[in-house]
Amino acid sequence: MASQSLSSVQRLVIEAEVSEFVRLSGDKSIEKIKSLEVLNFIKQDPKEFSIICSIQFNHRRTKLDDIFSEPGSELQVLDHSKEGKYTILFKSKPQSDPQADTLWAAGGYLLTPLEIKNGKVKMTFLGNARQVRVLPEMLKKAGIRYKVLQHVDATFSPSSPLGSLTEKQRMVLTTAYNHGYYDVPRKISSKQLAGKLKIGTSALIKHRRKAERRLLTAVLNAA
Repeated sequence: MASQSLSSVQRLVIEAEVSEFVRLSGDKSIEKIKSLEVLNFIKQDPKEFSIICSIQFNHRRTKLDDIFSEPGSELQVLDHSKEGKYTILFKSKPQSDPQADTLWAAGGYLLTPLEIKNGKVKMTFLGNARQVRVLPEMLKKAGIRYKVLQHVDATFSPSSPLGSLTEKQRMVLTTAYNHGYYDVPRKISSKQLAGKLKIGTSALIKHRRKAERRLLTAVLNAA
């Protein structure tokens, strides 16, 4: 299979009223949240969605189980401040068909900032041009009104090791990592990974090896 060029990585940030999501789902529990901020995405794929986040409710009598009660989900409290703010580890298994028209099927990743604040939901998404289009299309299809706060090519700080990689290398490496290529045992093969990126297996291995070498060089030189 001939190598194909990868699209540049794009970053999309959107915002919508909390009421829009309540209207869509019919679940008013989200209105109990005063603020929510995702601090770290641990894993996001068709089999598992895991995050660390901070959350505070409008009323102290509100319980975490009132919000995080999905079937098969796990919740661990890491911290609880006197002000009523929780820091939690939350794991869930997406209920939708991973082959359906979802973010998981399209590829790409949710990033920070992902938050609820002042009655609004802010979401950040990273992917190529095709993948980034999926989120707005899904919201539009669901009838959710939103506005785009930012839609730009993703850039990395010059001080970041990722700044030493080309766009192709970054996409290959981040996709490999998020799909479990570096897990033990490995959860995806080079051939499967190449299929997701729509490039040849040899091209994927070439980009991955160059990316790994550049990252190691950047890290070791900075040591």
